[in-house]
Amino acid sequence: MILKDLRLSPLRSILTSVSMLVGIIAMLGSVLVGTLGREYLISVNAQVYGWSPTYSFVITKSDFHDRNKMEQLFQRFEAIDDVAAVTFSMGEDIRFAPMKDLTPIPPNDVYQNLMAFDLVCTTEAYSQVYNLPMTSGRWLEPSSEGGSLEVVINKEAKNYFNDSPYAAGNVKSTLSLTPFNIVGVVNDGRDFPTIYADSAAILNFAPAMWQVQNANVYWHPTTGLTIEQIHSALGDILTDTIGGYWESAGRSDIGDTYDSVLSILQLGLLVTSLLLLFVSVLGQINIGLSSLEQRTHELLIRRAIGASRTNIVALVLGSQLILSIFVCFAAILISLILVHCIGALLPVDSPVGTPSYPISVAVVAVAVSVLTALLGGLLPALKAAKLEPALALR
Repeated sequence: MILKDLRLSPLRSILTSVSMLVGIIAMLGSVLVGTLGREYLISVNAQVYGWSPTYSFVITKSDFHDRNKMEQLFQRFEAIDDVAAVTFSMGEDIRFAPMKDLTPIPPNDVYQNLMAFDLVCTTEAYSQVYNLPMTSGRWLEPSSEGGSLEVVINKEAKNYFNDSPYAAGNVKSTLSLTPFNIVGVVNDGRDFPTIYADSAAILNFAPAMWQVQNANVYWHPTTGLTIEQIHSALGDILTDTIGGYWESAGRSDIGDTYDSVLSILQLGLLVTSLLLLFVSVLGQINIGLSSLEQRTHELLIRRAIGASRTNIVALVLGSQLILSIFVCFAAILISLILVHCIGALLPVDSPVGTPSYPISVAVVAVAVSVLTALLGGLLPALKAAKLEPALALR
């Protein structure tokens, strides 16, 4: 009977369905936009400042030129359960130029094209402390795998090296050129050319370039270590390897800064979702009351031939409930397609990962949709139940 009742007034059914659909899609959309906005803010900041939290330390007066001690240092940092990267500041700039192939006597234009880039001489874990999606190729390999002289360039530096497979490295104190394999292009969010070099490889294969003055450690705790435990662990690593002193430089990330922004964003989206649901309820109540005015005579006849007040309420609410179920399936299907399209449109080196479908939000939206349908049909149902059969004789 309920399905037949829906077919009797197709326009009313369509308007009610659209009202429900808009409410559900708007709710899922607002949550999805909020999630993407939050992920974008976190991911972009992680490109430049590191994942939250990231603590930075300055290492000075250490024995950076003892190869055995340095190898022990690299091994100790690779063995920790947390994520920690080391960067080294060189006393002399390493200049680079594109090189098409490996020849015993490089052409003169290689020397002419040598220029100083922003160089990050670091370890493999740097890409885990910072959000560095690869545009092409791969990141630096761990020092434990033997390694070779290799660099990763950012998108700005790619414009200078073009498709050259090698980068010729040189320091002003020598005329020799050292070839580095360009193994990947990274999206680091920087607007100036940057080269990321494997520090262990330079130490082992290009000692003339290894002129370290000091180092920085970027520690991203992933196992719940407190800052005091990090201090103790870092002190033990230095004591057992290269010695020297460390000084805390505080947090390199800015997670504390945008936490308040994220809270305001989430609150605003919550209020928006509630307002959208409220508007949806009002729309359904309005449609229900308008429909009731047109169906008054029909409902009075039903009451006159024996339909109880409960039957009338069930008839009105039942149609709303069935509509909400159909609309929920349609809304979930549409939102699934939208989420898939968003993931497909993101570039391969996007700092924001492919969004996952908000299953929990979809469940809440379905439950709220059913509740909204019942609330939207409750007032018209109660009003219909109060109709007196005697009015049908007028």
